[in-house]
Amino acid sequence: MAGLWTRRAAGLAALGALGGAAVSARAAGDPMSGAALYADVVRYDGFGEHRTGTPGDLAASDWLTREMTAAGYRTETLPFAQPVFELEAAEVRLGGRALEAFPLWTPQAGAAAGPLSLQARPGVIALISFPTGVGAALDVSAVWRKPVQAAIDAGAVGVVAVTENPLGELAAFNVPHDAPAWPVPVLAVAGREGPALAAAAQAGASVQLALTGAMRAGSSGDLIATRPGPGKPLVISTPKSGWFHCAGERGSGVAIWLGLARHLAAQDRNLMFMAASGHEFDGYGGHQFAGHRAPSPAEARGWVHIGANVAAYDFGLEDGRIVRRPTPQAGRRLAVSESLLPAAKAAFAGQPSYERPVDIDVEGAGGEIAEYQRRGYRPLVGMLGLHPLHHTRRDRPDVTGPELLEPVARGLAALIAAL
Repeated sequence: MAGLWTRRAAGLAALGALGGAAVSARAAGDPMSGAALYADVVRYDGFGEHRTGTPGDLAASDWLTREMTAAGYRTETLPFAQPVFELEAAEVRLGGRALEAFPLWTPQAGAAAGPLSLQARPGVIALISFPTGVGAALDVSAVWRKPVQAAIDAGAVGVVAVTENPLGELAAFNVPHDAPAWPVPVLAVAGREGPALAAAAQAGASVQLALTGAMRAGSSGDLIATRPGPGKPLVISTPKSGWFHCAGERGSGVAIWLGLARHLAAQDRNLMFMAASGHEFDGYGGHQFAGHRAPSPAEARGWVHIGANVAAYDFGLEDGRIVRRPTPQAGRRLAVSESLLPAAKAAFAGQPSYERPVDIDVEGAGGEIAEYQRRGYRPLVGMLGLHPLHHTRRDRPDVTGPELLEPVARGLAALIAAL
């Protein structure tokens, strides 16, 4: 198995090297154009799944390092250890039918069989349903881990977690980076499987769980790119890791982050760009950077954070099919320090939701920027979007597009000019 992963990593790295050169050539004319930004989303998606420490995460990091170096930045990596579960297969079988499944972290390989039950007790497979949004944010894993642990403590030999989702998809859950491994298989399934599983539990039908793979030591790191200039450094950050391909969740932010870096490289400014891994582990990489490498609040000019789903279309169901809407998702949000509210309104005029920025110190903010706010950084800019395909395998490049990416990137560039 190790050989397979090594070969895959090498192939992904080669793909990134070839694609990176092509993207650089396209971006040379106007790195803020929708075409250049979308090309970077496609390149990011092409590395595969981006779980921290996996080949896709490492290959994407190498690609970003090359791009930032080519843009004239000095690059470094802030490394950290993170165990990697090399997932081979996850399956829930019910009545001869195999359901798509994915482990809730931290997994260990194993199998279990027994009657499916809504009430946890010795010898059963416990069925737990989680509402939409559980596991999507940072530092809230107790909401789902406590009922799972309670079922295991009651004697369940396995757990099936139905992850409710507006589109019926399977959604992965964030978790602390050092969460202990479950002693039994704990597998998530798509929300659309909920009714059939509930009926099976009522009938006491038998189910079989199987999780194959192996945990190994692993590592990843935060990419830090600096360009010296007058005054204090402005920090511009975004996460770069996630559960699956996360083209809209992470890719749109990574592309805008990279486009801004290329655009700002021509200006005489003191800049520090940071792309964090470890995001799905409660923002672990962002915490590492803030605690060990970032300038102190007194030494920073400000902090701009590009969060999840910042340029993504809305999606819905029509006749049971997932379809893309022509407008951005309504849940996206721009939160800034009070002093930046006029500039933010001007920079994002006409952009749905973003055109109404909120005071970050009054309304708060989600994601890693909450940690930076807690540490005292000011002024702050934070962007974040909710999305029905957040943390799902369906989050691929068509979730965004050139016509969505460009105005967000240009709006951020205009706002940064006011910092």
